[in-house]
Amino acid sequence: MFTFYIVTLFVGLYAIIVSILQRQHVARLKEIIDPQSVEINKTPVASIDYKNLIIENSRWLSLLDSLDKQVGLKIKIFIGLSSVVYLMSFLGLLTLSKQAFGMLLMLIMVFVIISPGLLLKPSITVRIKKMMDALPYFIDLVAVCIQSGMTVENALKFVSGHFHHLDKDLASLVILLVKKAEVSGMEDSLNDLYHSMDMTEMRMFTATLQQSVHYGTSLYENLIELSQDIRELQLLITEEKIGSLSAKMSVPLIIFIMFPITILIVAPGILRIMENGVF
Repeated sequence: MFTFYIVTLFVGLYAIIVSILQRQHVARLKEIIDPQSVEINKTPVASIDYKNLIIENSRWLSLLDSLDKQVGLKIKIFIGLSSVVYLMSFLGLLTLSKQAFGMLLMLIMVFVIISPGLLLKPSITVRIKKMMDALPYFIDLVAVCIQSGMTVENALKFVSGHFHHLDKDLASLVILLVKKAEVSGMEDSLNDLYHSMDMTEMRMFTATLQQSVHYGTSLYENLIELSQDIRELQLLITEEKIGSLSAKMSVPLIIFIMFPITILIVAPGILRIMENGVF
């Protein structure tokens, strides 16, 4: 019976691996045959992969991304963890029945396959939130540099070069923007960044810079007003989340307070009825 569980486990693992590899192969062929591109007014716009940039700035996220993309590495980790569990069971350090041992191997396999992707997305979301929180301070520094006589390109390059201690992801993103501007021009790189990121704060910042570069408007006052608007926007979002806490707290209030109180009120009467034999 134990052999049947082990054979079934490895057959299922082999089928999952083969299906994943086939899907990846089909996806690569589809990208080659039918490449996707973002078009704005029938003009193709190259996208900036800011999520990949965030992953590269963190060793933990890079490890999760490698685990999520490399099926062979997942297989090695699964075999290693399975070997450790089997060795502990063989030495008597872990007492499990054959069915429990098979279920534990299945849980390890599911954990190794699913957990990297589940941990990667929330971590990227948290880093994007930190990047947007640091954006007003970055805008203030850029405004000060422009007020002192720097051009937009020099101000962005200077501030991003000294902004790593506040937010490494935002500094890396602006450095990439400056490098693209040196090749294709500031207006095109700003347009590229605008259509690559869907965060409201970053689009407000790029739109302000685009307006200044294209029309030659005064940038210092606009940047100061923009930083204030972004802070007010973030404050409104925070207040909205605080306001929604009252509705969210009603669920644990009902589960952990109202139900026990109801039981405490009703239980004595039910016990008396049961003692007197009245149903």
